[in-house]
Amino acid sequence: MNYAPGFRPFRDTVLFERIGGQATVDRLVDLLYEGIAVDDHLRPLFGRDVTASKPRQKLFFAEWLGGPRRYSERAWTDLKHAHDGKPITHALAGRWLGHFQRALEATVAADSDRRTIFGQVRPLAVALVSQPAPQDVAWCGIGARAVTRATELARRGDVAGLGAALAQAPDLLRPTYAAAVMQAAALAGRAEIVRMLLDRGVGPDGPFYLPVGVTGRAFERVIYVTPLCAARFKRRAAVESLLLAAGASEDVFTAAFLGDLTVLTRMLAADPGLALAADPAVDVLDITPVEHAVAGGQAGTLRIILGHIAHPLPGAVRALRGAAAQGSLAMAELLLAHGADATRIGVGRWVLHPELAPLLASRGAAIGSSGSWIGAACTGNQGRKDDPEYVRALLRYGARATDRRSGDVMKGATGVLALNATALHYAAKAGFLRTIEVLLESGADPAARDSLGRTPLDWLEQAAPSVSRAAVRHLLAPEREQGSASQTAT
Repeated sequence: MNYAPGFRPFRDTVLFERIGGQATVDRLVDLLYEGIAVDDHLRPLFGRDVTASKPRQKLFFAEWLGGPRRYSERAWTDLKHAHDGKPITHALAGRWLGHFQRALEATVAADSDRRTIFGQVRPLAVALVSQPAPQDVAWCGIGARAVTRATELARRGDVAGLGAALAQAPDLLRPTYAAAVMQAAALAGRAEIVRMLLDRGVGPDGPFYLPVGVTGRAFERVIYVTPLCAARFKRRAAVESLLLAAGASEDVFTAAFLGDLTVLTRMLAADPGLALAADPAVDVLDITPVEHAVAGGQAGTLRIILGHIAHPLPGAVRALRGAAAQGSLAMAELLLAHGADATRIGVGRWVLHPELAPLLASRGAAIGSSGSWIGAACTGNQGRKDDPEYVRALLRYGARATDRRSGDVMKGATGVLALNATALHYAAKAGFLRTIEVLLESGADPAARDSLGRTPLDWLEQAAPSVSRAAVRHLLAPEREQGSASQTAT
């Protein structure tokens, strides 16, 4: 796995508390972004809204400096992949470091702490410098087409087609791209493709993240597996034999994900510390065998791993969220018994589970009134359908029909968060008739206005053609509908 050690230099230190905790980190990031915002060279790397990533960066730097592991709870990919596609040169890294150093000098009092922090952030920034960019291969933009095509050819087992693609774009054999192609072949059982890649020098152990359809959204792009793990997961015996013959290695993450009790027990007996080992493939994130066991749905291996952890789990929020998403009462109980924090589990369909929901609620799980639940149940985005029972359950466990999907504009809230709209606004636009009924029964205000002064009926005007506007109006403004009907009759 291609990352050097040192991504967690302040773990198990008191540096975070000594410099002033989250308040200092917040001020540091605010000042850093003030510098970036007026830097004509760096500013284009940050998209339309330079402040959009500030909340995430505050979580990242707090964890990196030894504080709460809130970034690892929610980040959707590792640090390196999060910066893929950005043309980061050594010069740009230097400019970023200059802004960071100025922010550091303004926020951290002790000169020794400033030197220590800057000494560690420099290699972190340099690690994100892009290699000389190939013209035909990338993770985003036009260059991503080559990777997508190569992985599809590998999945189909098209040896000749993949050979031609590799000849046209040799950079596909670079480790990170090759790992994606190799995984596609391993999952599909394409032994002839695996053999070709091995013959061309692709390593048998290069990890790549599993698709979200396999791991679930709680583990999106953070469960990295080796080709050997992928082959065993799909029971691809021919591919497994090829990889083992090429020297593929066993590892604790594979054993945890696949539920290999024999290998896992042997490894933990030799080194109990592996139970909480951080996967180096995801650099700064804390993805351990605990998360791999839950992602694989392996309650048995989870029990063994937790049996080797003497102290309470450090958060384990992502693992608990994943167990709840799977509806696994057994894994949720194991994690809670070892100190997993249910109060941060957030929105999810756990509210519908007849046993999990009361268990998690008894440990402090609640939806809360931030309005984040609205995006998961009322928007119609990502193929969501009218689901009144889900909305009713969310309301039962802490959501309120008057909540707004919002953020503090003064703190950089943009996009949908700046609209400060209610669930009824979104349900009206989506045409979710049964959800509208549930919200109204629970006290939603059909006259509520968003930050632009628009009511749910105003949002209805932006609805897709398939939405029955008359039916929505009948629910939200029955008097108006009746009046219109009377005028028509007259």
